[in-house]
Amino acid sequence: MQITKDQAFELAVKNIAKFGDTDIFPYPIDNQVFYDDPSGTIDILKEIDTGFDQAIEKIPLLAVKSLAAVGYAGFRWGTQIDPIWNAYLLSLVLRIGDDIERARVSIDKEVVFSYRYKPDFTSASVFDPSIGWHEFQMRSIDLARKYSYVLVCDISDFYPRIYHHRLENSLKRATVDADAIKRIDSILFRIAEHVSYGLPIGGPAARLLSELLLNRIDRLLLSEQIQYCRFVDDYRIFANSREEAYRSLVRLSELLLVNEGLSLQKTKTRILTSGEFLQTSSLAEENKAETHEEQEARLFSRLRLRYDPYSPNAEEEYEALKEELNKFDIVGMLGRQLTKSRIEEGLTRRLIGAVRHLPDQMKNRAVSSMFASLDILYPVFPAVMIVTRAVMADLDNNTQNEVFKALRDLISSGSYITQVPANLSFAIRVLVIDNSEETEAVLVRLSREQHNMMIKRDLILSMANRGADYWISNCRKQYSTLTTWERRALIVSSYILEDEGKHWRDGIRKELNSYDQHLMKWAGSKKMAQGNAWHIPI
Repeated sequence: MQITKDQAFELAVKNIAKFGDTDIFPYPIDNQVFYDDPSGTIDILKEIDTGFDQAIEKIPLLAVKSLAAVGYAGFRWGTQIDPIWNAYLLSLVLRIGDDIERARVSIDKEVVFSYRYKPDFTSASVFDPSIGWHEFQMRSIDLARKYSYVLVCDISDFYPRIYHHRLENSLKRATVDADAIKRIDSILFRIAEHVSYGLPIGGPAARLLSELLLNRIDRLLLSEQIQYCRFVDDYRIFANSREEAYRSLVRLSELLLVNEGLSLQKTKTRILTSGEFLQTSSLAEENKAETHEEQEARLFSRLRLRYDPYSPNAEEEYEALKEELNKFDIVGMLGRQLTKSRIEEGLTRRLIGAVRHLPDQMKNRAVSSMFASLDILYPVFPAVMIVTRAVMADLDNNTQNEVFKALRDLISSGSYITQVPANLSFAIRVLVIDNSEETEAVLVRLSREQHNMMIKRDLILSMANRGADYWISNCRKQYSTLTTWERRALIVSSYILEDEGKHWRDGIRKELNSYDQHLMKWAGSKKMAQGNAWHIPI
């Protein structure tokens, strides 16, 4: 569906407000602003669009790159883009989304299962929810039953190695909207800190752009009658002999390197017999569980946990989901994972997500067991923090205090777990719920020690959330030395200072750009409507 420029602005704001800006970091306060005042946010996007070159100068196009854990010993760069520029980038991509989708291998070929563009203004979704990882897995199983061998491989450091010039060429082949292409390229160049490669990981704009980049490889593989399917950078190639599988491996490696400057991960490239492949898939009937526990884990892995709280039948769907979950011993399955030296990440992540649907007593048990084994859960630490924050109100005082103490101890001891910036960001979002003096001391110390703009922004909001007016007042005196994101956080936080905050805002109002003024207006409206009952969100 081709959408207009104004529709692209609307969908970009609605999508970010509902689904977030990235799946790597906690959502910034701006997402709440987008949700509460979409029309005001759209006005800013229109202003940027009308005077793009001037807007680049007035509203700094900033991005924070921070490490996020992958497995027990790996890392990847995650990027949080300045929220208003992230929304504008997404609107540009949505504007040409239909052109990109038309250029891709068609869905009916059953080849490419990742991020098929299908905008929906009712649900605010950008991609087709009926096509994804599950369908990719099921197609792989079907093909494995028809062929003797399966080549399993994925691209090494895919997003960071995407060359902007090659992406620009792909865009020019897909769309005639030269203005959108030029602006996308300009934004990516600035996000990449003036080098010509790398896409920010985690957002829908980069996902759709990366799919277009691989489209040429998709078509070349099809033209050579290589039987395969793909999800993002994961390939499954099917062959009738080991020799044929090796030939396909050589060809795919050659096509990626010559056309896109990309290569496969050597350690993850495997050629399996179809039987071996099917036995490793939790969705395949051929994967026979040897014990009751294994059978339960397999069945749980096949369970569809997708639930839309905004659906017209949300209540019925939620009850059906809980009924399905009641068939499984979630806490017991989670406990068995915690006894291992290394968890099964996919299964454990699903189990953690299911905790929010458990009865309160079982939530307490599950959260206690997780916080007693945070070292084992290190690869899925953000998932633990997200579900803990979601169920905090359902936990008893003992469990809550156990959670807060564990997080304070991690941070105070300099644990490797919270040395990872993404992990620390999520930990702060849980710790802010605790109003104790011990937690306040930890947050104050972090504010002195941290240099990450994203974390320092969140610490300012955290101190305001707990009503630490003395600290916010003192921070106000350092306004001129703060980064852009810290300044925005301080502007919002200043509303806890009452008259002092008002006089200070009046003094800086003229120097603020339109987006900063938009944030100020939003915070003022919330304060006026709710008075002292309003707590700065984080």
